[in-house]
Amino acid sequence: MFKPLFSLLFSAMVATEVAARPLDDVMASKVLRVVLYEDNAPFSWDDNGVARGIEVELAQAVAEKLGVGADITLRMPGEQVDQDLRTNLVRGTFGGGIAADVMFHIPVDRDLGVRVGIVAISNPYFQQRVALAVHPERPGTIESFDVFKSEKVGVQLGTVSDYYLMRFDGGALVNNVRHYLKPAQGVERFVSKETMALLGVQSHIESLFQARGVAAQWQTPPMPGLARADWVLGAAVNEQSRDLGYAIGNVLRAFMADGKLREICAKYGITYVEPTVK
Repeated sequence: MFKPLFSLLFSAMVATEVAARPLDDVMASKVLRVVLYEDNAPFSWDDNGVARGIEVELAQAVAEKLGVGADITLRMPGEQVDQDLRTNLVRGTFGGGIAADVMFHIPVDRDLGVRVGIVAISNPYFQQRVALAVHPERPGTIESFDVFKSEKVGVQLGTVSDYYLMRFDGGALVNNVRHYLKPAQGVERFVSKETMALLGVQSHIESLFQARGVAAQWQTPPMPGLARADWVLGAAVNEQSRDLGYAIGNVLRAFMADGKLREICAKYGITYVEPTVK
């Protein structure tokens, strides 16, 4: 008799699950399997078939410190981080991609850890933050976003920064907010002084400026009402691979202490911000 369609699908899903690899298994295999996000510059991206970025170099350095090689796979993000963690650390992709030993660029968030459950999220190594890039020819310090009632500010459409600017003081800045779809457009408007400031995730804007040789002042005026002005990036492993997570954490802490992380970030023109877990 034929199995019901649901049973066949369920069996296929179960079959894709793979056993998590503890530290001893990783060491014996001589390879650390790493999944990073594709198209996530400056942290990781595909450069004509070659993985590049801050987290690519970080993963390679961590693997070397552990005495193994790094097998790095770049994958596109899903609709939610929860889905990414289950796919990349527990199940493997439906197309036959294996589950990784570790994922970087995961928010260190207690609620996320509780929701997913089957992975361990820890090992903070970088703090992302929303900041204001101010044109070097604009004098003075911006104490409040009220200044953009008379000056123009750029922001990428559909981002948290965009929502904040559009809702500031009941929409008081709407006429002076200049949206862009592609980050390069925002940089061009900044260079031409069409906008004297850009609001967004500092590391992302810095990477664009670095590529163009653009200078900026970085300021963080108060942003009351912004849902999340900063967050911490960490590494995640399968819950059954906690000893591997501890080993990776030891290496990351050493890299923060000896300046290795700062050195890697500097290569990409990024200001290293040591994480503060709240």
